[in-house]
Amino acid sequence: GVITARSGLHLTGVYKENITAVGALEIDCSQGNYFTKTITTGTNVFTFANVPSGGAYSFTLELTHTGGTAEWPSSVKWPSDTAPNLSTGKTHLFMFLTDDGGTRFRGSSLVDYVN
Repeated sequence: GVITARSGLHLTGVYKENITAVGALEIDCSQGNYFTKTITTGTNVFTFANVPSGGAYSFTLELTHTGGTAEWPSSVKWPSDTAPNLSTGKTHLFMFLTDDGGTRFRGSSLVDYVN
C-alpha cells in the first residue's frame, strides 16, 4: 500500500526491505528496492521495468559474478561515463537512482567483495 505522510516520516526501530531474487535479467522496480542476481556465462543485458514516477526512486542490485559480462540500459549514466569492470568470482553491489521515472538513472558501484 501507499502511505502519504505530509509532515515527514519518522521511523523508530528496525526497518527492513524485501530481498527480491531476479529470475531473468529484468529488474521489476515494482517489486522493491533490493535485488539479487547471479550471472555465470555469456552477455547479460539488464533491463529496468515498472519504474515509479512522480518522485525519486532508487534500488540496489547485489550481483554475484561467476562468469560472463553485465551490460546496462543506455539510461544508466556512470561516473566518467564508464561502467565498472567486474572480477570473476566476486560479489558486486550496484546502486541506481532516478528522479525522472527512469529516463535517466545514475549508477554507482561497490565491487569485488569476496563471496
